[in-house]
Amino acid sequence: MNIAAMNVELLIVGTEVLRGRTAESNEVWLARALDAAGIRVGRITVVGDDRREIAGLLEAAAGRAGAVIVTGGLGPTVDDVTREAAIEAFGGGTDVRPAIVTEIERRFERFGYSMPEGYRSLGKVPAGAESIENRVGAAPGLRISRGECEIFLLPGVPAEMREMFTRVVLPALAPRGRPSGEVLRVFGVGETVVEERLARALGTPLPGGLSIIAGPSGISVYLPAGTEPQSVAGVREALGAELFGTGLDRLEEVVLRMMRERGATLATAESITGGLVASLLVSVPGASETLLEGYVTYSDRSKSRLLGVDAAVIAVHGAVSAEVCRLMAEGARRASGADYALSTTGIAGPGGATADKPVGLCLVGLAGPDGARVRDLRLAGDRETIRIRTACYALDMLRRELAGAGA
Repeated sequence: MNIAAMNVELLIVGTEVLRGRTAESNEVWLARALDAAGIRVGRITVVGDDRREIAGLLEAAAGRAGAVIVTGGLGPTVDDVTREAAIEAFGGGTDVRPAIVTEIERRFERFGYSMPEGYRSLGKVPAGAESIENRVGAAPGLRISRGECEIFLLPGVPAEMREMFTRVVLPALAPRGRPSGEVLRVFGVGETVVEERLARALGTPLPGGLSIIAGPSGISVYLPAGTEPQSVAGVREALGAELFGTGLDRLEEVVLRMMRERGATLATAESITGGLVASLLVSVPGASETLLEGYVTYSDRSKSRLLGVDAAVIAVHGAVSAEVCRLMAEGARRASGADYALSTTGIAGPGGATADKPVGLCLVGLAGPDGARVRDLRLAGDRETIRIRTACYALDMLRRELAGAGA
């Protein structure tokens, strides 16, 4: 086959996904990771736990794609049929691998448990398949070669899937991908503003293959492969202080990296976000080097008791006010001894609004060596979107402070 034209198909297995019983994130994560590596995703299919249907889809995909990545259905329960479907799709031959079962037994023993008998079935694999060690969970992945196509069967559990993909799948596929374009990450402005800035840098019409993808935690700008270095530099300059990273960078990763470079420490004081800022930070390995403490002060009483916010200030200005937000940040910094502290308060809705404080009014505060300041936001969306965006604005406020970019 033409290696430069290789594309990957994704097959997401799980009746629970089709019925809305679980939020599916694997396809989005995989598509972004593959695109960032310059590997084209040609098709994404979601299928229920139907062995025959999965087998048919696998056989068809292997006949037209350079690689197929399957997630889900590899466990030991009755609805885990992906392994049997792969056996059916590729001729019915099987190998029995006692070493797979032995390794699963050892994993259970390390945690003081006996392996359930159902896991013994995982030792039967499609003929010629290569086992992929599961370093996070129990069920291993599988790699199957059929002609010029590589098939990877991965667990549906996101943490297990991502570890296997990063360690095994991406290194196997990346050398075969097309040249990748630049991916730039932006926060703090909308899609139309980003488009206007890109037009200033690249001219109009914008190049084919360019895309602008927005989400609560930022905007990804995908520049097409072959974009000249001077054009990329021009785009970076046009995006300005709102450009915070590249590729798969997340705000929390960038902020913690900047904090570690300075040897600085951080505390959080959260009301509207209910611990979400701290949760985003601790999702990054090594966060303990920077994050000292997190306070969830949802009630007025807790703001006074834990952070020292004067109850009289709350009574006069309300918990959702610049005055209280600033005192929350200062109180968290003082109580924790951290170099910096972030605070959040606001009205996420759908209730709780007043005539002068509507749903979407959110405030983020930052206290640091040079004093404290507060940013007033008006955010749209449902309750969860408003909370996520508030948390990201708080992180971005700290990022800008560390970068010397201001509000």
